[in-house]
Amino acid sequence: MDKNYTILIIDDKSENLHYLSNILKEENFLIRATTDASFAINSSKLNPPDLILLDIKMPNMSGFEVCKILKKDETLKDIPIIFISALDDTQSKVKALNEGGVDYITKPFEKEEVIARVKTQLKIFESKNTISKLLELQDFFLKKIIHEMNTPLSIISLNIDNLESTLGYKEQFEAIKASSKSLSSIYNDLYYLIKKEKRITEEKSINLVRFLSSRVAFFDEMANIKNIDITLDINEEFEVFMDSNELERVVDNTISNAIKYSFENSTIEITLDKEDENYILFIKDEGIGITDTKAVFQAYYQQKDKNIGLGLGLSIVKEICDKNEIKIELSSEKNNTVFKYIFPQNRVIKGD
Repeated sequence: MDKNYTILIIDDKSENLHYLSNILKEENFLIRATTDASFAINSSKLNPPDLILLDIKMPNMSGFEVCKILKKDETLKDIPIIFISALDDTQSKVKALNEGGVDYITKPFEKEEVIARVKTQLKIFESKNTISKLLELQDFFLKKIIHEMNTPLSIISLNIDNLESTLGYKEQFEAIKASSKSLSSIYNDLYYLIKKEKRITEEKSINLVRFLSSRVAFFDEMANIKNIDITLDINEEFEVFMDSNELERVVDNTISNAIKYSFENSTIEITLDKEDENYILFIKDEGIGITDTKAVFQAYYQQKDKNIGLGLGLSIVKEICDKNEIKIELSSEKNNTVFKYIFPQNRVIKGD
């Protein structure tokens, strides 16, 4: 392995410490070994090891108790712990894993098994650290993208409106506006992703007729590029109580998805209705359809041979709907795809 990892061995039997220390030193691991569990905990806080081999049956403090203490410490909780014990019953092994252990080695020790299990857990630990660093870089990268996108989008929108008021309607202006709206939708998805943990949810009563009308108007240029007609049918008028930004992400991503995958010269139907006691929003499009109606809600999913978008929109939709207890029913057949959003009763404010 590339790094000289430090392994802490905690066992009340000095012969076990000696044996494990010797075989692991042969693999160029740095070894710290002790029979004192309290000392091991305190020393770990000062100088955390990369992996811990921990005996279960010890006087004064059991291995399970030591593990609980370590897992409560913010700086030590991610250190992999392999339990070592003469106990070979299933119950002990299950408890060890439930307490936070990553593996379990039974006595008497087999040299090759100990080395293999230690190396495997260190590789997993190393991979987790790499993923964690990549996620930090991804977060930083997304924040940079958000920052860099905002100003150019605002400038494009402002200037195209000024040009259109000066020169009059041009087909090219429509295309620029549509592209700007598409980028704006991507921007809003990325902004939601990086801000969702810190953002304070502000729930309020939202008139769906007015809200949906504004979103249809927003996507007008994008729909016009493909000569798609977006209709809004109100069979049952009602309001929903939720955060407007979250509702916007649900509606915008569904409409945007419908436009991307719809055929030219087709229709997207948006309907508010009531079935039995359920208040429902339908969004139906006429397009290529969705092959896998379950996988489509996974982050970064893209339909085979259709490399369109980032694959984030519908995963955000699913996340928000789960949070607000909005049930999603998705059907797709014969070039007709229908997203059905069923609002829970506690979020519906009924119309007159």
